[in-house]
Amino acid sequence: MVRMGVVGHRWFPDASANAFVASRCQELLRCAKDDARSVVALSALAAGSDTLFAEAAVSLGIPLVAVRPFDRYADDFPIAAARDAYGELWSCADRRVRLAYRSRSQEAYRAAMRWVVERSDVLLAIWDGRPATDPGGTADTVAHALALGRSVLHVDPAQRRVVVHGG
Repeated sequence: MVRMGVVGHRWFPDASANAFVASRCQELLRCAKDDARSVVALSALAAGSDTLFAEAAVSLGIPLVAVRPFDRYADDFPIAAARDAYGELWSCADRRVRLAYRSRSQEAYRAAMRWVVERSDVLLAIWDGRPATDPGGTADTVAHALALGRSVLHVDPAQRRVVVHGG
């Protein structure tokens, strides 16, 4: 079994970047499923990268494990369509994990990203590759994954490429 997690940007510069990320998520999950026969997808279901990854997993019949960083996490989605997508994916997840944080905080987000990394064999990191500006962001999470010896598939929406790190 391969456990594949995701971290990444919530917003992309344009529709073509969004389409690129969606297609790479489909392709990478399909390949993992073909190679390992058993794949589990792990996601915090945030807007953008997490949602596209989770939607790809569900469409491929791959079990989804969703982690919620804090109570009332859905309120953190400013766009109704993103809240709806979150609610739908949360309800169809095969397993739901609720972290103990009561409210939104950098610590809660960091804990959720680390939860995904520490339970993943392979991490899809969907981001521009820029260094970390905040603890718990994508770059910080990728550094944690690499320190743990995880394979990281860096999906760069701007450059339209996938680069393998570690593992």
